[in-house]
Amino acid sequence: MSYSLVKVDSLFPVLLFRYRIDQDGLNERLAKEIAARRKAEGGMANSGRLGWQSEHDFFMRQEPGHAALARLIGQVMKSTIQSIDPAADLAKIQVTMNGWVNVNPPGGYNGPHQHTDAVLSGVYYIDVPRGPSEKGGAIEFLSPHPVRLLGGLLKADMFAERVHMQPKAGDMVIFPGQLPHWVHPNDSGKPRITVAFNARISPRRPAAAQSRS
Repeated sequence: MSYSLVKVDSLFPVLLFRYRIDQDGLNERLAKEIAARRKAEGGMANSGRLGWQSEHDFFMRQEPGHAALARLIGQVMKSTIQSIDPAADLAKIQVTMNGWVNVNPPGGYNGPHQHTDAVLSGVYYIDVPRGPSEKGGAIEFLSPHPVRLLGGLLKADMFAERVHMQPKAGDMVIFPGQLPHWVHPNDSGKPRITVAFNARISPRRPAAAQSRS
């Protein structure tokens, strides 16, 4: 008697898209613009602890660095959607974006949360100083699936309860908005600066319908 493996299906996968951005001075411009905003704006209450978060108006800002990154995120998001579904007709899809700045000072972090009203969420990393610990400032994703602990007997991604990563300045990650995640405390001596964003996806209304609304 013998057997043969016919196929391995990937059921209900969770995709994490990692991009590397050619900054060309973008992060320096963003850092200056964000510093000016922190002096002028009070910030919002959010999942962050000890940190500062801007209003969720990133895609409406007129600062050159903000506007340049907003355009880039829009392009990357459309590319990501087409990677997920190559047959998707973007002419029939309305992608609505919102975003905000996070600044976590030393000791600051973001508690576990989800972006339940977003189809896709992401983070762009402007300044991510490293501290002495492996997980300091790291983003950590928590499995959305029930995971039975196996005492480490099976070391496979499909049984992982959590996965962390340490992005670098200029990195961008995109993931399902409902994927639970959090950010470990910043154990460096400098602020950690990122831009988080959400994408909502809906059917695009015909032009005639839009003009009547």
